[in-house]
Amino acid sequence: MDRLTEGRVFASIDMGSHTLRLLIVRCREDKVVEPVRSERRVTRLARGFEPAGTLQPRSMERSLVVLEEYARMCREAGAARVVSAATGVLRRAENAAEFLDAAFRATGWRPRILSETEEALLSAKGMMSVVNPRVGCFLCFDLGGSSTEFVLLDSASQRVLWTESFFIGAATLTERFFRTAPALPGSLEAAADYARAFLAPARAAVHRSLEGLAAQPGPPKLVGTAGTVTTLGAIFLGLERYRPSAINNLMLHEDWIRRTILDLAALDCEGRRRIRGLETGREDIILGGALIVQEILRLFSSDTLVAVDAGLLEGLVLSGIEEERGIRSPLVSPLTWYRKRE
Repeated sequence: MDRLTEGRVFASIDMGSHTLRLLIVRCREDKVVEPVRSERRVTRLARGFEPAGTLQPRSMERSLVVLEEYARMCREAGAARVVSAATGVLRRAENAAEFLDAAFRATGWRPRILSETEEALLSAKGMMSVVNPRVGCFLCFDLGGSSTEFVLLDSASQRVLWTESFFIGAATLTERFFRTAPALPGSLEAAADYARAFLAPARAAVHRSLEGLAAQPGPPKLVGTAGTVTTLGAIFLGLERYRPSAINNLMLHEDWIRRTILDLAALDCEGRRRIRGLETGREDIILGGALIVQEILRLFSSDTLVAVDAGLLEGLVLSGIEEERGIRSPLVSPLTWYRKRE
């Protein structure tokens, strides 16, 4: 048997507030994980969530159709195990149980709603599986549609120093401040003020956590993942076809992000769709997401961040493989990714 076709097949599904993602992998006996299939569909599960705090019927219907499609793909691939997790808006929706019951009927498995801490740690596991080099302290953030998770970790000891989730994301900030495009006068400033105040407790918490270390490591390296960050990376590179390997460990600068925000704010959605690298279906929320990224950089007085494609989806599948194989690992997995030449 060929080394690239041996091993058991695993899958993970990330049911986010804006996008549903699927990853199917094959894990070889030498602990090398080979991606077999990767899919993403924009379903806008969080659309219309506020102010009532409920999922809307059309949003649920779109998501269930995609979940049925993903279930078929997993069966066709012969997945031995599927880890399906729900995050963000499903933690808060009053009718989350109704949606999860329907998801079970559609797929045969019941998605698990991750706690804020579980989501943050699994995202960090996925991110650290591709970050290079892994030296010093890292402040990892996963900026989703309705929430942003932070994990501060010391790579030397693989200790988590602090973790927190904030109910602010690209979709929720858009619904509050950017319902029209181009952005209305004053909306950029109002949204920035709101995001800055909302995330302010993170700066004090990180400062306290670093003070407790015996050896002062200096400012943590900022590492970001999820749709907003990866889309910004694709725009920066002008990618005609999205390639995860091109995004992993890409440096994005605050000055470029600031200019991009101003450009996005001046465009309507049709104009944004013409930007090379901007994922279709993200044109309405990319401005809100980019603004949150800018405020995170400013909050921690950083000029740059490291963008990575890997995150929660990869963390879920790695943890599933580790659990089946009896591997107890901290944040940095002993499993490694197969690197295909492009």
